[in-house]
Amino acid sequence: MIKPDKTKLDSKKIQIKDMFNDISSRYDQINKMMTLNMDKNWRKIVYNLSMQDNPNKIIDIATGTGDIALCFANDDVEVIGVDNASMMLDIANTKLAKAPNVKFQLEDAENMNFEDNTFDAATVGFGVRNFEDLNQGLREIKRVLKPGKKLIILETAVPSFFLFRFGYFLYTKFVVPILGRMIAKNQQAYQYLSTSAEHFPHGKEFQLILEKAGFENINIKYLSLGIVNIYQASKPI
Repeated sequence: MIKPDKTKLDSKKIQIKDMFNDISSRYDQINKMMTLNMDKNWRKIVYNLSMQDNPNKIIDIATGTGDIALCFANDDVEVIGVDNASMMLDIANTKLAKAPNVKFQLEDAENMNFEDNTFDAATVGFGVRNFEDLNQGLREIKRVLKPGKKLIILETAVPSFFLFRFGYFLYTKFVVPILGRMIAKNQQAYQYLSTSAEHFPHGKEFQLILEKAGFENINIKYLSLGIVNIYQASKPI
């Protein structure tokens, strides 16, 4: 299991929460720089996929500062963004002025306070690799989804073509930690984000994990030369 700080005895869940609380005030700025502003387009794709079935109630898990949840601000849909880092949610709440249909609340993604079969769609943006227990987190998402409804996950991947792969490793191993040190004042946090992205299962490997968690009809979109994937999966009826 990859943790932000291997020298600490704290659980991964606690370390992740503390890490995101620490970088919360600078997270949006550095995220746009790290992704070269491509994250906006990725979120738009997640939004479009989520709205295909005309959902009434959506949950955005590991919502962070709320950028995916707020994509739905102009729609007739109820959106709840959940995260376990309270300071990230503080930032998210400052963006709510024009989004009366969106709210944020503190939740543990692996043990959420929602009834079974509550939501018409679930989204996760760059969050599943931070779960302490990935399989438990996916099963919990399936629990709160209604039968037949979709989970949409946006997550990092490693390009398969060797030139893109080489460039990806140069960028994530050297540029990202430097940005973390200079802007977020926390090089270790962005070193973790780089390492966790490198080692997290992606593509067909992650598809098998979704199937093991009980999802079906899994589809993968490979975006931006293979540096991110979007996974669609349904809860069985």
